[in-house]
Amino acid sequence: MSYTIDPITLAVLAGRMEQIADEMDATLFRAAFNPIIAEAHDASHGLYHASSGDTLVQGKSGLPIFVGVMSFAVKAVIDKAAEAGDLVAGDTYIFNDAHLGGTHLSDMRLVRPYYRDGELFCYLASVGHWHDVGGAVPGN
Repeated sequence: MSYTIDPITLAVLAGRMEQIADEMDATLFRAAFNPIIAEAHDASHGLYHASSGDTLVQGKSGLPIFVGVMSFAVKAVIDKAAEAGDLVAGDTYIFNDAHLGGTHLSDMRLVRPYYRDGELFCYLASVGHWHDVGGAVPGN
């Protein structure tokens, strides 16, 4: 199936998707009790392709280091849940596995499928630094 889209509509849609990711950033930064997230913005959010897990758009306020690894976290959910048929609307997968798109123990990933008209449209993903998750040093 192929679609054609005029440049103005494309720009409007791209801007809307960027705004969604930026609002994800802003919401977490305002609501977080964790000062590492609220003040240092050690987090990132984005929208990811429904079948490949590739990055569609990522918020501008989060840490750029997460841009390169978040798609691996989404791909892990696709590989482990979607392909097994276990993926349903409303599921949220939370993990910090270094081999599945992780950076270090305290960076937790949340990946959630987003459905539109009953079909998987994209994945919403978030990563943030949670403290006291069992590191080698207290407060890690």
